[in-house]
This record gives sequence, C-alpha cells and structure tokens, in this order.
Amino acid sequence: MREASMPQASDPATYANADIRLVAVDMDGTLLDDEKNFPPGLDELIDQLEEHGIVFVPASGRQIWTLINMFPGRVGMTFIGENGAIVMRDGQEISSSPLDLATVRESVRLVRHHVRQGGFFTARPDVQDWKAQKVEAAQWDGGLVVCGKKSAYIERSDEPFLHAVSPYYARTQVVEDLLEVLDEIERCELDDAIIKLALRSAGDVKPLAERTLGMFKQSHQFALSGDNWADLQMRGVDKGQAVSELQKYLGVSPAQTAVFGDAGNDLGMMSRAEFSFAMANASPDILAAARFVAPSNNEAGVVRVLRSFLE
Repeated sequence: MREASMPQASDPATYANADIRLVAVDMDGTLLDDEKNFPPGLDELIDQLEEHGIVFVPASGRQIWTLINMFPGRVGMTFIGENGAIVMRDGQEISSSPLDLATVRESVRLVRHHVRQGGFFTARPDVQDWKAQKVEAAQWDGGLVVCGKKSAYIERSDEPFLHAVSPYYARTQVVEDLLEVLDEIERCELDDAIIKLALRSAGDVKPLAERTLGMFKQSHQFALSGDNWADLQMRGVDKGQAVSELQKYLGVSPAQTAVFGDAGNDLGMMSRAEFSFAMANASPDILAAARFVAPSNNEAGVVRVLRSFLE
C-alpha cells in the first residue's frame, strides 16, 4: 500500500444521484485491506445492492473458483476472474478467452530457463553485499502458474511457492511437466483450456517477467498485477473488456457502471465506466485514469462509496 502523500478522496457530492446498475470491484488492494480482510459491513451492503437491482461483481486476477469460494452462499452472483479471461454468473460461463498453446509452451520454457534449473538463485562469489544477493535471489526465485478454466497447473511443489499461490488458486494441480499438460489438452485427453499465465516471484517480479512473459507483450496482453505477480493473456483481454461484455449481457450502460481498482491490471476498467474510482492507495497510472478517488483499501473505501450511492 502507498502510505505517503495519498490523494484526498473525492467528495460524495460529486457523484451523488448516480443511477448505478453494475459495480465491478478489484479484490487485492481495493476491496480487501492489506491483511486480506473484507471490510466490515460488506455482506449487508451486497444485500442492499441486490435489493436495489445493482449487480456487484468481484473482478480479480484470482482464479474464478477462488472468487466463488470467497463469497459462499451467494446464489446468482457474477464474477470476473483471471483478469477478465473468464466471466461467470450463477456458476455458468458468460465468456472466456483461451490462450494459444504455442505461446504457453514457449512461456514455460522461458520461465524454466531464467529461473535457473529448479528456480533458485546461487550466490555469486563476485557479489560481496549479502543483502544485494538476497534481493537478487528473491527476484529469480519464481515459478509459473498455468491457469485453466477448470484448474491451475504448477510444477513447483515447495512450501513457500505453494503458500504464495494457494490463496489465489483454489483449484490447483501440481504436475511433473507443464508441457505434458499442454500436450494432453491438445490431444483432447484433458478437458480444459488455458486462459492465463501467472508468473510469481518471491521478490520484485519485473526482472523475471521482462525476460519471460514480457517477451510476448507486442502480441498479447501483458500486465504487472502486483509487486510479485505478472500475467499474460490474449491481446485485448482484460478486466475492462470483461466489464464491457457484462454491460452488453445485462443491458447496462457505462453511465450506469461504477468500477474500483488500485493496480495496473485494473486500468482497462477505468475507461468502461462513467464512475471510475481509484483507491487512495492506487498506483499513479490508475489515479490518472480514474475520474474519482475512493478512500484507501484500509479505510473500507469501496464500502463507503457504495453506501453513498444508496443514500
């Protein structure tokens, strides 16, 4: 979270009397606080939104099944998962955008190569600064999550990596060879489709991401979704496109839509809604793209703004 010099939240009077029918909300850094907790009063608020005919949609880079598990008992709820690569309503798929397997295969090879045989950094004798070595080690201590519609697939099975992945991917299979999984999908022996690649690094993901998934940014949708995560999807696929698909499906206009986000993978949503909110803790690009500023994620900013819409 950005603590220093946060912008002031917008005056609720500037968005009063809005006829909102659709609300798309990012999870990490937006709806959830820094401890990954939901804001107080969220359940009651969702009930009130439903009573007013407003569709509340979690929109996340998380796996769709993880999102569904996070809102138990919410029959008929709509979710945008995998950064927009899949949209589901009441357990039924509305849209999805599979990746081409050639790109997935090459990404697997690149990550394997740059993570250096098993994914762990070996200390260099020419580097005397142990702190610098530790930072560099974390940057290259990474792994790839191959995200299918039905399950995620990973090769790394060590506890630190599993601990980092499990909160975001409720359905995950550890496999010996990701390339064999792709072969099984291609031969129709495995009923799944790959919709996103997620790269996880124990440190700053940028160096590893630039040499792996970032190699496809001219032909595919590449985004940093946090300090430790980077994603690759089909070109044009993002949360913004998913919001547009939902607007068509529900018969809702951008003028009836509110979106909330904090990071680069939320950027596409900002142009799809008249009521676009950057969290006060958002990155500069989101703050520049949004029309309004909500209080920070640690101040229950989403709940506070949505209550204003209902008043």
